[in-house]
Amino acid sequence: MLLHIGIDDTDSRKHGMCTTYIGAVLMRRLAKVGEVEEAKLVRLNPNIKYKTRGNAAIALAVRTKKVEEAKRITKQAVEEFAVLEDENTNPGIVFHEGELPEDFSRFYHRALHEVVGIDQAERLLRRHGAEYVKYKLGRGIVGALAAIGAELEQATYEYIAYRARERWGTRRNIDAASVLAMDALTFPLTFNNFDYGEGRVLIAPHTPCPVLFGIRGINAQVVEEAAKLVLPGEEIALSAVYKTNQGTDAHLEEVSRVAEVRPFSSVILTGEVASEPEIIRGGHVFFRLRDDHGEEITCAAYEPTRQFRGVVRALIPGDRVKVYGGVDESRTINLEKLEVLRLRRERLVNPQCKNCGRRMESAGRGKGYRCRRCRTRAEEKVRERLERNLQEKLYSVPPIAMRHLSKPPVLAL
Repeated sequence: MLLHIGIDDTDSRKHGMCTTYIGAVLMRRLAKVGEVEEAKLVRLNPNIKYKTRGNAAIALAVRTKKVEEAKRITKQAVEEFAVLEDENTNPGIVFHEGELPEDFSRFYHRALHEVVGIDQAERLLRRHGAEYVKYKLGRGIVGALAAIGAELEQATYEYIAYRARERWGTRRNIDAASVLAMDALTFPLTFNNFDYGEGRVLIAPHTPCPVLFGIRGINAQVVEEAAKLVLPGEEIALSAVYKTNQGTDAHLEEVSRVAEVRPFSSVILTGEVASEPEIIRGGHVFFRLRDDHGEEITCAAYEPTRQFRGVVRALIPGDRVKVYGGVDESRTINLEKLEVLRLRRERLVNPQCKNCGRRMESAGRGKGYRCRRCRTRAEEKVRERLERNLQEKLYSVPPIAMRHLSKPPVLAL
């Protein structure tokens, strides 16, 4: 029998833990009662307010004759490691035996793009006779069900090394030079290992969780081999490789007009820049985008996106762009990428006086233009060539500001 196990919402912003760690522990324990055929790390809607940092759930597919024993082992692991004392941690487990219904796949896609309720997950689970376990509010059954249903047709892989328990919450001492050497040898088969603009190692978290480091790449063998090149500065107590939707842009949906943009979704929208970019306190940059139906929406590049804000500041009204990003409660698009499709290369300006070279001024509505000094006249504005610092290409936020689901530019080639 193939038993599908989904787990979510076991960690805590304050106290750490990581649902993938529970998955890694389970892979080892479940090997005693069967064979783990697949392990998935599934990122869901990154715009959910109550998520922990990465909004990740895990799913394991276990071939076993001891189904009830596998379920018991799973429940025991969640109860052992989940941070149940945190009021915002509400774990959930889902068990499904045999072939997965198409409804589960559809539910995964909804959980990527919408806000899905616990009651909606429960109705679907009851309809298909799946077993589930709720701890406290049990919100985790939403992610657990979505993770089981994730087909991951486009996938990357992540190798995750975990720390010995006595090291949780202490400083990590990963050798940065070894990460640079690993990146030089494995990029672009692995990605987002180091942010060269910031001089920052990206493979290690800064939370008190059990993760020591994680390496993402195009297949399982690549990430496992890359991990051998890293000098972690401490013992690796446990490791696991997950198939994942990270780096695939799975969260983004193309929409044809502003009216289709929903709060808490993630969209791709094409249109023209409708306003000069505005910089507000804190260094955030905003502009208005007008779609092909004349509807407008605000787009934002926030301070953590670093040099990407310079791209946004260089836009002018009339540029045609495609924007990619998550939508907040106010329907502002938080930019993850921006593709410049067509740059405005000219602008209409008042003509220059042929005698003195000064710009003419308007002589009044419908009366053309005149030079106040020389009294020369012209009938209409003239076209002036614009020098632009942008190129017609795809721009992305730097790796340090990239969401887990965002596809790095190197994978878009």
